[in-house]
Amino acid sequence: MIDFIKGFGTNFHKIYIENAKLYNDFSSAEIFSTELSQKIESLFVGEVALDVGAGTCHKTNIFSSFFDKIYGLDPSKELLDFARDKNSNNRKIEYLLASADHIPLLDNSVDVIISTWASLPLEEAISEMKRVCKPNGNIIRIGTTVIDEFTSMFPEYSMDRINYVNEYFRNQGFVEEVHDVLIKFEDLQKAKNILSLVLGIDKDLVLKSEYVHEVVLHYKKNVKIQR
Repeated sequence: MIDFIKGFGTNFHKIYIENAKLYNDFSSAEIFSTELSQKIESLFVGEVALDVGAGTCHKTNIFSSFFDKIYGLDPSKELLDFARDKNSNNRKIEYLLASADHIPLLDNSVDVIISTWASLPLEEAISEMKRVCKPNGNIIRIGTTVIDEFTSMFPEYSMDRINYVNEYFRNQGFVEEVHDVLIKFEDLQKAKNILSLVLGIDKDLVLKSEYVHEVVLHYKKNVKIQR
């Protein structure tokens, strides 16, 4: 694996460890486009799902409406504790304190796996996802793809890293599509406060409360069925 700067030079991993509320404020500012939402929903099959790298489970909670049960997996106890409190009324979510390279589920036990912006040990994580996914299940991944108005604020945004990861998914047989998401904060002041801390940049560099962010969607259908 190529040695890339962790978190694109941002404070993201520090926030992940130390400040669950700020992490949640940042991740919940993201809104999928209608096209992306519809595409993801078309890949939701079956009754049981797994969200890998779920964080504070903002997306897990949204996805849960499509399933009878959904696992939110993350290696951070602090983030999962925050998620439990925040989603205490949602009985569909089961929280798994674990990493993506050691998923504590049985073989062929989930119908859909989705991972959004998770930093993964690629070979081990994909192997584990394939193991726990049912033969006719789907694996979905969303990540970053280009330098745009949002990622241009990252101190060390590396296209070499992005190209490496996206090529890895393509080589694993994943279909690739490009979509937009909206990063939207309540007002400019909140955008400045949250983004300056998460990205580790000066507040003066945050000029808007909304940013269009271009992302890549990778998906693999019928994971273990050879066509």
